[in-house]
Amino acid sequence: MTTVTKDYRAVFISDTHLGFKGSKAAQLAEFLDSHHSDHLYLVGDVIDGWRMHRKIHWPEEHTRVVHRLLAKSHNGTEVHYIVGNHDEVFRSWLDWELSFGRINFCNQRDYYGLDGKRYLVIHGDLFDDLMKSGVGRAMMFVGTYGYDALLNVNSVTDRILARFNIGPMSLTGYAKRQTKAAMSYILKFEALLAEHARVNQYDGVICGHIHTPDIRSIDEIAYLNCGDWVENCSAIVEHDDGRWELLRWRDHVE
Repeated sequence: MTTVTKDYRAVFISDTHLGFKGSKAAQLAEFLDSHHSDHLYLVGDVIDGWRMHRKIHWPEEHTRVVHRLLAKSHNGTEVHYIVGNHDEVFRSWLDWELSFGRINFCNQRDYYGLDGKRYLVIHGDLFDDLMKSGVGRAMMFVGTYGYDALLNVNSVTDRILARFNIGPMSLTGYAKRQTKAAMSYILKFEALLAEHARVNQYDGVICGHIHTPDIRSIDEIAYLNCGDWVENCSAIVEHDDGRWELLRWRDHVE
């Protein structure tokens, strides 16, 4: 198996959930080794403080990812860390211009694409209705347990499928697509972000949070969701000619 090396103007990844046993950190380290860019945006939930609060899980491959990020920041790549809800502990430190090595932390950031458009880069949890109340946040914590259980089942099914040379499948993704409430939640989240971008005179928004990678237009607002490195192993990239592309790691391994 060989890896195709690529160079881009910018790479956007989110929801890597380092510190969680479901994180595909080994694949992410390989991705970072083979996908280089002038700008790298970590669009929230990079460190999973929620799960680490319950139980510490930090194997070598998670450290490897941190080393790759620091190395990129010291070798000419501008690295920006957008804080999300799972790593929200960093938000209380942002007033002091928090940085780690040469990686700068913030709640959101403007990005000017080669297509002439101005994009809002933000994790997206601030537009999640469940995050706006104590009850809603409690529901999200409870939902995390169910999500983790489904991921455990998924890891077993993937091993079985691999024995028959069948690619992995995402049970969590299937559940989202088949559940009306989940689809309604996703569509509402996307619409709120697009409307916020429009009101604030952005041409588009680049986000994460809901683990659903996508590039599309919502009422003439460009909506780009990075996806995650738990289910999808996906990223958004901007090519040197101004094109945007949604990548999945398995599509760039031969």
